[in-house]
Amino acid sequence: MPELRPVDPYHGVFMHTAVAGGGSQLSRHPEAPATLPDPDTGRALQIATVEVSGAICPACARKTQGGFISFVSDLRLVFACPNCRSMLWLDGA
Repeated sequence: MPELRPVDPYHGVFMHTAVAGGGSQLSRHPEAPATLPDPDTGRALQIATVEVSGAICPACARKTQGGFISFVSDLRLVFACPNCRSMLWLDGA
C-alpha cells in the first residue's frame, strides 16, 4: 500500500521551522510557486507579494511570526499561521 504524505498546508509558499523555547515560525520557501489555487474555484491566482512578519492570527489569536500573501487582481489576502498550521483567506479592502 502506498504511504500517504502529509498535505502541505502552505502550498509550498512557506516553510515551517521550530524556534528556541518551543515556538515556531514561517519563512518564505526559496522555490515558492508563482500561483496559489483559489479555495472556492480552484482557479490559479497569481501571487503578487509574500511577506513574513509578526501578527496575531485571526483563528487562534496567538501572536506569531506568520506569513502574508497578496495577489494580482484579487483583493483578498492570505494569512499563514505556524501555530495552527493553516492558511486563512481574508477579505481585502
